[in-house]
Amino acid sequence: MLDTVNNAINAALKSGDKATAEALRLLKSSLMYAKIAAGHDLSDAESIKIVQKEIKARIEARDVFAANDRPELAKKEEFERSVYAPYVPAGLSSDEVDAIIIEQAAGLEAGYTFAQLMPKVMQAIAGKADGREVSDKVKAFIGGAN
Repeated sequence: MLDTVNNAINAALKSGDKATAEALRLLKSSLMYAKIAAGHDLSDAESIKIVQKEIKARIEARDVFAANDRPELAKKEEFERSVYAPYVPAGLSSDEVDAIIIEQAAGLEAGYTFAQLMPKVMQAIAGKADGREVSDKVKAFIGGAN
């Protein structure tokens, strides 16, 4: 992943796209820091987790800036998020998450709780959807099912 990001930085610089190059440098920095902290080259799965973490941070920052009437900073965070998005696999759709929740709930005894269902759902999803959204869906499912 690090080589891919380096190549993208070079391509952005050659095309004169300084904003994209700057965003990719931030991503490269996060990947390098994680590599040093781990003490070994990052696997693809580890790299994807780092990129997902950076995307989540950009989304949270964008929302905070938008809520505090800072549209220029919110726009910058959204741009960085859009630059990072191609480096992670596509997430699950809302319908796919619903299907996983139903499937995991079917494997539990009647009267299950959120604390019993949520870990099973998150294990089945394996990082392919935002945990907060999944949590809200599980709560809504339990509220309607029990």
